[in-house]
Amino acid sequence: MAYDSGLVERVADTLAQIGERGVRQKNVFGGRGFLAGKSTFVIVWEDGLLVKTPADEYPALLERPGIEPFAPGGEAPMGTWLVVPADAVADDPELTEWVRRGLKGIRR
Repeated sequence: MAYDSGLVERVADTLAQIGERGVRQKNVFGGRGFLAGKSTFVIVWEDGLLVKTPADEYPALLERPGIEPFAPGGEAPMGTWLVVPADAVADDPELTEWVRRGLKGIRR
């Protein structure tokens, strides 16, 4: 399944609104990744997101409805990456929260 190009635009708009500059995009895991420097912090993947989260927030975030660890191919979960479904980022405030969390995940 291809990534949601409308969600890519929303993430880019969110980054501009919160004043993040110098973020670039590239294809990652079949999705569209957003990178600060060399670190990927959010990937638009199918119709939702993959988000790099701070290690200390990871366990609590897994308790939220619909949030799952990112475990490609059914292997062990990848660090503190989470799968965030489309309904969890359907509204702009929630999308902003997840984008900020991804940035925090690479900056700690």
